[in-house]
Amino acid sequence: MSCLPQLRDELVMAAARLPDASAQTSPAPSAAPSPSSRRRQPWRAGGLSSRGRLLVNLLVVLATATAGLGAAGVFRRGTALGPETPASAGTAEGVALAGTVKLLALRAPDPAGGLPWGLRIVRTSRGLTCADVGRVDYGTVGVLGQDGTFGDDGKFHPLSPDFYDFLGCDATDAAGHAFVNVDLQQLPASGLWGGATRAAGGCQPAQLTSHHALAPALRSRAPTRSVCPAGDMREAYFGLLGPQARSITYVVPGGGTRTARLLAPYGAYLLVFREDAVPGNRTGTGSMGGPGVESGEILAITYADGHTCRVPVESLFESCPPVGFVAPRNPVPTARELATRIGVRLLPARRYCSDERSTVPCEGAVPRGYRSIPAGAAPSLLVRITFRAHAAVASSASFYETELRYAKSPGCDDQGANAPTDYDVRAGQIVVVDLLVPYSCPGPAQGWVEYVPASGATTSTPVIGLPGQGHPITAGRLRFHIP
Repeated sequence: MSCLPQLRDELVMAAARLPDASAQTSPAPSAAPSPSSRRRQPWRAGGLSSRGRLLVNLLVVLATATAGLGAAGVFRRGTALGPETPASAGTAEGVALAGTVKLLALRAPDPAGGLPWGLRIVRTSRGLTCADVGRVDYGTVGVLGQDGTFGDDGKFHPLSPDFYDFLGCDATDAAGHAFVNVDLQQLPASGLWGGATRAAGGCQPAQLTSHHALAPALRSRAPTRSVCPAGDMREAYFGLLGPQARSITYVVPGGGTRTARLLAPYGAYLLVFREDAVPGNRTGTGSMGGPGVESGEILAITYADGHTCRVPVESLFESCPPVGFVAPRNPVPTARELATRIGVRLLPARRYCSDERSTVPCEGAVPRGYRSIPAGAAPSLLVRITFRAHAAVASSASFYETELRYAKSPGCDDQGANAPTDYDVRAGQIVVVDLLVPYSCPGPAQGWVEYVPASGATTSTPVIGLPGQGHPITAGRLRFHIP
């Protein structure tokens, strides 16, 4: 829509450059008319060539379309929406690689009308491909200034290249393909998922209660000021099924099924419904993402070789795994190559502060870049664990995991803790892991550090046991005593 004024101007200039058709077909006049008489001559469309008449007609159509768009309420462009924490090339999902941000030719109408929904893909510095859903305008995806977002300013706010949702980021295979499947529930019509953010505001889904799988993480993004209108809640299904996938069969709200072709070569699909119209209405059960297809709206996937994978209506696990994933040929280190000494240091304090990666005692002032851990937290002991990494972590395809287990005792309702390295690690680097352990679990505690390689299509979330992750390899063990 933003190209209409430019197109109009180009058409006007093209029409002005056309030769005068009447001067080419009529005998030359005996005397040239004066400038004043030329100005008084009426303009006649019949004097234009067929090309000129076509341009005039295009101008008329363009003017009509522009007026219609204005009447429909074309959005003005607002400030871009970026990540709350600046993206880092070697941390979490990484940063968008130049030239990889692409809006796919895939559109889904919004149930209430207005701008359609679209899908953008981007590759990142940590070997991931991220799929982002949003409203489409200005040749990109973004969020609308409604539902409390950006103060209901009525503008279109494009997503910055580094603004992507961790649910839609999965590993890119050796052939450059990705397998992403997301069931995004409790999505406001604004397009801003996950409740309010500090930068954009937003509304809180009414069903975001304690039983929601992601409730604590979403609430931590920012305090909410309003509840999302029930009629504005959407459920979006989107993903990339790979170059071998050809079509999906899905449930249509109101009854029946429908088969839709996928966008090649990505195997891309996008479905957007009113959340209260989705069969079964699973509002509040959590939003799912991963390389495989979860049970839900999609019933079946058909592939190029003719076989069909059918998804059970109710299943707790992925039942249609990625087809055609080409695993990278990354060497997996042995336990002997990984073996390292684990250091443990106990740092008791009355108050702790943390940033994105570390925790420190802060009896006095809060260090710059840190935040004080809420005083209401249970009394805890800071345990600092260090080890030398003998195998590098160069992408999200591997990580180190530190796990702790506490002794069983009365009043101890915590079994242990774990912490992954969600960042790149150099071979030979000293890795520091800070964990807070509860004083309510006194006695001997034990732990270990493991290296976890990817063996197939997997998400960006470093959690042992997720689909696509290989067998953990122990690098070292540790023991300490909780007073």
